[in-house]
Amino acid sequence: MAEGSRVLPLLLIAAGLRAPAGELPPFPPQAPRVLQEPADLLPLRPFGLEEGREGAVPFRWRGERVRESAELWTLESGVIQSEAVMIVADRIEFRPATGEVLAEGRIRLEAPDLSLRCSRLRMDWRKQIGEAQALEIEIAPTWVLRSDRVEFTTFRHWRFDTVEISPCPQERPGWVARLSSLNLDLDGFATFTRARVIVGPVPVLFLPWAIYPAKAERSTGLLPPTLGYSGTLGATVGAPYYQVLGPSADATFMPQWFSRQGLMLGGELRWNPEPTHQGSLQAQHIDQRSPDLRRYRVGFREIWQREDGWQLAADLNQASDNLLENDYGRGVGSPGPNPFDSAVYLGRNFRWMGFSLSSAEQRSFSYPNDPFYGTTVPASLKRRTTPQVDFRIFPVPLGPLYLDADLRANRFGYRVQVGEDAPDQGFAWNRLDLAARLYGRLGQWGPFRADFQAGGRITRYSGILKDAVFQTGTDGSSQAPLESLLSPFRVEGPAATRHLGSLRFQFSGPQLGRSFEEVSAFGWTGDLKHVLEPFWALTKVNRFGLDARIPRFDDLDSRPGVGASAVGEESFEIGLKQHVMGRPGEGFPFADLLRWRLSTRFHATPILLPDGRTKKGWASLDSDVDAEPNDILRLSFRRSSDLGEGGADTSLSTEYRGRDGSLLSLSAFSSALNRFLVRQRGVQLAGLRRFWDDRLRLEFQGAYDYDQKTFSNAQVALAYVTPCVGWILRYSRATLTQVGVGGTENRVDLTLTLRGLGDLFTYRR
Repeated sequence: MAEGSRVLPLLLIAAGLRAPAGELPPFPPQAPRVLQEPADLLPLRPFGLEEGREGAVPFRWRGERVRESAELWTLESGVIQSEAVMIVADRIEFRPATGEVLAEGRIRLEAPDLSLRCSRLRMDWRKQIGEAQALEIEIAPTWVLRSDRVEFTTFRHWRFDTVEISPCPQERPGWVARLSSLNLDLDGFATFTRARVIVGPVPVLFLPWAIYPAKAERSTGLLPPTLGYSGTLGATVGAPYYQVLGPSADATFMPQWFSRQGLMLGGELRWNPEPTHQGSLQAQHIDQRSPDLRRYRVGFREIWQREDGWQLAADLNQASDNLLENDYGRGVGSPGPNPFDSAVYLGRNFRWMGFSLSSAEQRSFSYPNDPFYGTTVPASLKRRTTPQVDFRIFPVPLGPLYLDADLRANRFGYRVQVGEDAPDQGFAWNRLDLAARLYGRLGQWGPFRADFQAGGRITRYSGILKDAVFQTGTDGSSQAPLESLLSPFRVEGPAATRHLGSLRFQFSGPQLGRSFEEVSAFGWTGDLKHVLEPFWALTKVNRFGLDARIPRFDDLDSRPGVGASAVGEESFEIGLKQHVMGRPGEGFPFADLLRWRLSTRFHATPILLPDGRTKKGWASLDSDVDAEPNDILRLSFRRSSDLGEGGADTSLSTEYRGRDGSLLSLSAFSSALNRFLVRQRGVQLAGLRRFWDDRLRLEFQGAYDYDQKTFSNAQVALAYVTPCVGWILRYSRATLTQVGVGGTENRVDLTLTLRGLGDLFTYRR
């Protein structure tokens, strides 16, 4: 306030020097003042404190009435304060001879990381030794302690005979811990005896003795134990331990004992030396009793973004199987990427080019009911890229066209385990690829437009497949059906070099459109505009004689031409682009609400499809729809249907987000062979619904397999959540753990979660 009062005259004087003679300068604009509540200002140092008679009291004060004598100094309805302590009370007495302070009435004491309310306080002002009665203490970050009496030697060391602790802000907390005794060192640990944890009116845990870190900052020590019971694992006891490893690193050790399966050792190491540099290392291991298996999982993550532009990212995972989390975790995980994939990336973008060095591994675990080639399936399959070096030249303008290029050097590998007792079989090869592309707009003539792409590619393989796995005939039929499970992975052939040239010419227009004013539909009101744009395209890619023996590791092998065209493709494509644009009214710009692309191709020569089939003549009718009318609803639909055979590859995804945070997502797919050469068809559904001001939550997710006519995994969770207590009831349908044995298991988990302690108890059947 004082500083502001000094600056204002200076501003007025400076303004007066520039003002015309005879005029007063204008006042500078003032921001509106927002007054804080007295309760918010109470912890702050008050202004205008009196010093008192020299030597009479060792603090500053302010109050309604004060009486001073040689033996006693009394203050009514006031505040006393030093550099580190402030006391507000209805009545404060101070005895100069002994330095004793006695406060009564409505008392509040403020000290670093501490706030105390009580009805009576007696202490030595200089030594900070004393006691308080009928008190409540707030300790960072959220803990509240209530007791009839406490003794303290400093404001960092407290001793309670009986005390009630809770992190809950309510007058009636959701859970409390009642302790018979507590020695609290705010710079060290809290030691307590005979602790009873009570949720509502129900006691749920008793601890005869425990020690717990009490420092507001990170501190080494035991964490709250975890308890549980499972019909398959038996009783569960966990004793986590937290270790500080300096200002930017820490670790958590999490041993768990299962009465029916033994001891699982686990832990996590974390580091964060810089805001743009962080990482973690996680591990779990158990020598399981039934069945007799050694199971493990290791995960390493590192992210580092340097100021000079270099980026490093690592996500490395290894596991004995993909069901460890199902058996010993919380059940089925969320749909998404395989958590056992690994990848490392190092790269930087320069002005005209980008450089990256990467390595990756994807792992798939298979079971007898998986759709694969033949009846005997691999127990596991690994795909490795070790490593890949990539030099990319960013687009360079050449008149109306652009030129870009890419040089990639890779080493790939497959590792296949056919059966549980069979040895692994590995296959590896190198690939060097140089590609260049020239593209852009050839011209615009009124409503018509012509676009052009031309590409050249040279690919060197150190080895190709031993047999011609996929071979096309002149009529488009498959000439060499798959005979062996390992045929798509057996890279044991000689070296080969593939030279490819590809060309695509596209002609678009004219655009046709129509406007609709004041449209109201599905809760939306405004103006609409519907635009149609027909197009047709020609694509030409030269053939390669050994294409049937090229390993299908990624799209560069199966779709190397411009526009993701196949080797030997000669096609004519015709299609229609549609846009539905809308605006809420005049004065607003039109925005895309729906995009729909419909097209089909005619193949003059047979080509090899990504799933191993061949095609000649009219191929598929492709429909691609994306709609996002607002920030709540999103819809995406893609369908590729075979005109001749009636088959289709379909992908449908939709997502709805409520304003209360509710979520519903649905995805359906019927795909070609994926990267592990497995055909997938199914539906995934997930959602979150909130009720009663978010106190009750319903969360569900599941995947239905069309081929098996059953849910491959499913999970439904009902949670009742208060600010301090969460009850979670979860049903899971999970795959059994034994490799080579099909089947599923239904599970029910009941979990109690307490604020400040985490998951206290888990029950599973």
